[in-house]
Amino acid sequence: MVINGKKILWFALCLLTVLHMIAPLPACAQPQENKVVRVGWHEAPYFITDKYRRRSGYSYEYQCKVAAFTGWHYEYVTGTWSQLLQKLKDGEIDLMSNISFMEERAKDMMFASLPMGTEAYYIFVAPNNKEITLENYKSLNGKRIGVTKNSFQKELLRKWMQLHNVKAELIELTSSDEDSLLMLGNQLDAFVTMDFYGDPRKAVPIGKIGSSDFFFAVNKDRPDLLAELDKAMNRIQDENMYFNQQLHKKYLKSATTDKYLSVKEREWLSEHGPVRVGYQDNYLAFCAKDEATGELTGALKDYLKMASTSLENAHIHFEARAYPTAAAAMEAMKKGEIDCVFPANLTDFDSETMGVVMSSPLMRTEMDAVVRASEKKEFLRKKQVIVAVNKGNTNYDMFLADHYPTWNRAYFADTPAGLEAVAKGKADCVIISNYRYNNISKQCEKLRLSTVYTGVDMDYCFAMRKGDTVLYSILSRVIDSIPDAIVHKSLTYYSTEDVKTSFTDLIKDNLFVVLTVIASVLVVILALLLRNIRAEKKILEEQHLVNDLNKRVFVDALTSVRNRGAFSNYIATLQERLDKKEPLAFAISVFDCDNLKKINDQDGHDKGDIYIKAASQLICRIFQHSPVFRVGGDEFAVILQNEDYQNREALAEKFEETRIALCAAAGNRWEEPHVAMGVAVYDPELDGTVDDTVRRADKKMYENKRLRKEQARQKEQA
Repeated sequence: MVINGKKILWFALCLLTVLHMIAPLPACAQPQENKVVRVGWHEAPYFITDKYRRRSGYSYEYQCKVAAFTGWHYEYVTGTWSQLLQKLKDGEIDLMSNISFMEERAKDMMFASLPMGTEAYYIFVAPNNKEITLENYKSLNGKRIGVTKNSFQKELLRKWMQLHNVKAELIELTSSDEDSLLMLGNQLDAFVTMDFYGDPRKAVPIGKIGSSDFFFAVNKDRPDLLAELDKAMNRIQDENMYFNQQLHKKYLKSATTDKYLSVKEREWLSEHGPVRVGYQDNYLAFCAKDEATGELTGALKDYLKMASTSLENAHIHFEARAYPTAAAAMEAMKKGEIDCVFPANLTDFDSETMGVVMSSPLMRTEMDAVVRASEKKEFLRKKQVIVAVNKGNTNYDMFLADHYPTWNRAYFADTPAGLEAVAKGKADCVIISNYRYNNISKQCEKLRLSTVYTGVDMDYCFAMRKGDTVLYSILSRVIDSIPDAIVHKSLTYYSTEDVKTSFTDLIKDNLFVVLTVIASVLVVILALLLRNIRAEKKILEEQHLVNDLNKRVFVDALTSVRNRGAFSNYIATLQERLDKKEPLAFAISVFDCDNLKKINDQDGHDKGDIYIKAASQLICRIFQHSPVFRVGGDEFAVILQNEDYQNREALAEKFEETRIALCAAAGNRWEEPHVAMGVAVYDPELDGTVDDTVRRADKKMYENKRLRKEQARQKEQA
């Protein structure tokens, strides 16, 4: 049979078309399914689950960021760090965070090309251990030092011991770091872990032995995950080069280790006495000498007060001395009259030239230029500028040299004289901190001057003599321990201080208007006086009834402190203020009496009442500036604000010291105030409501109660 060639070709083309139509779609045309990645979930601060089952933590947040670029879904496998490391080696999980690179580990797993952070390792001892110090390495000889099994810090510790010729027994542990720290003083003499775990009640850091980058590690059979992970981490760094540092500050940075002075630093304080701080006078909101008392006022006053109690194992005494200018204070420091100067702002070169060193910044301020209001828009475009500078103001001289070296300077006795010069055209501007503008606002209004932000901020530091290394180290720890938010709050408060005292000037400037208003008010008062007298008696009677009712409703009959109803009202008021975005700083203390039921059953309820009163009197005696509430039969609460809030740690120590002394002096057991306390500071990052703060305080109280019982049991066994 003869087949036409054209028909064969036509048939073939038709067959190919049909096959193409019925062929399955290529993989790229299908919806992409996200990969499920099995990832290890271990302990805080890398992985955190709160009481509401909400997740957070350094590694958790980092993994969520990675998933944003990769689309991965995570399947979490829980365990201790050591257990999960083995699971990664065995292929039971695909990904694990917080692993330091070691050549030996690289045989069993693959590491990301970029580190996910850096962690520091410290040696911790029990709070009551005064024998072991890093000033004397021999104090570790013969001791039992715990370290997590197969961890990087194990090898780091081993090398550190070899370097310093320390002969100690290394104990490898598979328990969590928090559980291992509880062994201090019993099974262990010391334990090596990160500073995050420091807690003055459980473990005290005595020194750092090293640090390490840590990485994501991937199962060796999943190179596909490693490629996607590397790409995602590079994208994260491109998006935010400070991502690792921000996570470190949020989850890993612990001020605990910086709050302990070394033996050498404590000895220096003991021998030296008060730290003498020279400050520039008439420089609110930062610092000034109060005309009425002669004492320091301003943000520096609050700062030094907080700094004196900011460290865990030392109380620093500060002595403040006023000088007319920063330059005069610098001269006094060179002569040895004072130890440091505030405020100071010098470059490294200027510091070296003057023979001084700068601390980290205590305070920071935006710098404004005060200019003629008519030239406000054109000021920053001017090529030739004459700036009015106070004589002896070293800080502003250096600020101008760094940021506006082409500006010409004209020197005046003080800021008001400089402002007058600007108004008269003898100068173009005065540079001033935005926190100080309120102090000159009235003069600026009169002279028709306005402000322009220069776009530059100034750091204010302590200046010290070069070579005062111990003082520098102590002040560095102090500065690290005081939050920026508290400093800003103090600066904001004192920025209005001079404005408050200028009310007399306001009256003088508007005397006729004031007298007219006063006369009108007096007429109205006289007209209403008779009417008010008639109503006064009735109002007083009603007020007595209200006061009596309030006392019955909100006062505890046994102890005379406020009751649970008053506590609920107080909490509700705090919550309303927080809902209105008011900046509040407060802490809540919760107290619980031990063995009340035992006293009631064995000694009678009248003795139980005496026991409750003794506890109430102790709490009221220590927390004199805070409201005290009896919220249950043997439960009390205190809301710490203002002075008590700032001194909360010292008050907690005083509470325990006083409690122990009262127990020792009591003649009967129902007169011994055995009271457990827990304190929680309100933190909007942790607390959705004030009730959350109360719950955290309650949890800490029960933890303290548990620790006390455990210590008592151990003491009995011993």
